[in-house]
Amino acid sequence: MTMLVVGIFGHRSDAILAIEAVQELGVKAKQISVVTKEKNTLEVISHDSGIGKPEAGEGNAGLFGTARGLGVGLDMLSDTAVAAGPAAKKLAGADLDIDGLTVSLISIGIPKEDAEAYAKHAHLEHIIVIVTFKDEEHRGKINAIFEKHQAIPLASA
Repeated sequence: MTMLVVGIFGHRSDAILAIEAVQELGVKAKQISVVTKEKNTLEVISHDSGIGKPEAGEGNAGLFGTARGLGVGLDMLSDTAVAAGPAAKKLAGADLDIDGLTVSLISIGIPKEDAEAYAKHAHLEHIIVIVTFKDEEHRGKINAIFEKHQAIPLASA
């Protein structure tokens, strides 16, 4: 059975260090996903950690993506999530102001109440790192790594 550990980070450097430490445990880049509100932040994390190219979601690229980006910047449209890693297809492009990201997080196995809190953190420009694994002993080690690298408590949103 696949299990998840999720960490919330306020700074990209903390997220990068946590991802690198998780990879040192033997967790592959294809088992790590990241979602946030800030595309530039995710591009740096993706580049530095090797987790894969950021995705902005369907309809969020090209001319329509530019128009959507301008609308978001002018507070005319809701913000959307950008994501990298295996969960990116389900998370990228999800609306942050409505239930879009919450529903997407639920679809990857996160309980509803937690998904709602993670979506609030994403809206606050926090970085959400999701690690999937099959070995139960990894759970404690990954949680310890996240704590060591300044993970933000879920309830603080």
